[in-house]
Amino acid sequence: MKVLRKLSIALLGLCAVVLLSACGSRESVSPIATTSLETFTASLDLAQEVPAPTIPAGAVPSGSGSVTLDPLTKVLTGSFTTINVVGATAAHIHDGDFGVAGLVVVPLTESPPGSGIWVVPTAPFATVLNDLQIARLRAGGFYVNVHTTLNLTGEIRGQLLPGS
Repeated sequence: MKVLRKLSIALLGLCAVVLLSACGSRESVSPIATTSLETFTASLDLAQEVPAPTIPAGAVPSGSGSVTLDPLTKVLTGSFTTINVVGATAAHIHDGDFGVAGLVVVPLTESPPGSGIWVVPTAPFATVLNDLQIARLRAGGFYVNVHTTLNLTGEIRGQLLPGS
C-alpha cells in the first residue's frame, strides 16, 4: 500500500511538472492585424455641383483624385488635381449624397498655393475619421468640391466612390 501511495504521489507530481512546463513553454501567439488600404476616387466637373454653378468663361474646369483610408488607424490621406479652375478659394471633402449639398468633413489645402493640387492634411494635422464617417465614405456619401470667386458655394464637384 505504501508503495502504491508513493507511486501515485510521484505520478501526480510528474503530471504537475509536465503540465506546468507545457504552460510555461508555450509561446504567446498574438495575431498580427493585417489591413488593406481602401481607395476612393472622384472625377470633378460642373455638372455634379449643387446648386448649379455659373459657368466660367474660357476652358471648362475639371479635376480628379483620390483618398486612401487606413481602416486600422482610420487616417485619410490623398490629393486632387484641378485644371482650368480660375480663382479657386477653397476645396473640401463634404458629407453628402449625389445631388445633395452637405457639411464640410475635411478641409483640403492647396499645395503649393496656386498649383491646383489640393491635399488632405497630414501629420500633425492628419484627418482621422470616426466610424460613422467611415461608413458614409464607404457608402459613397462623401464628395469633393472646389470653391471659386465666381462660384462661392462650389464650381466643380465629384462624388468619392470606392475604386483602385
